[in-house]
Amino acid sequence: MMLHDPTRTVHRLRTTLDQWSSGVLEPDVVCARFRLAALEWNGLPERYESVLERLLQPLDTAAMLGDEGCGFSRPDLALALEQWLEHAERLPRH
Repeated sequence: MMLHDPTRTVHRLRTTLDQWSSGVLEPDVVCARFRLAALEWNGLPERYESVLERLLQPLDTAAMLGDEGCGFSRPDLALALEQWLEHAERLPRH
């Protein structure tokens, strides 16, 4: 079994956020990448997973209805996901 490398994951997720913010990625891709990272992240507390799911809910809706049908701000949500990522990055490594 390969050990999870949080540094690579953080870099990959930051790239994902940058690509989504610039319109390169669709919301469903962002959701999938963040959820996969949370599953692979050794020692990620359950509360982090819960917060992440709440943050991803608007993106799930956007994936179903399109960005125009959703009442969220892309920059605000990108900032919230970046903040989640910063906190997760500071967790002790296992």
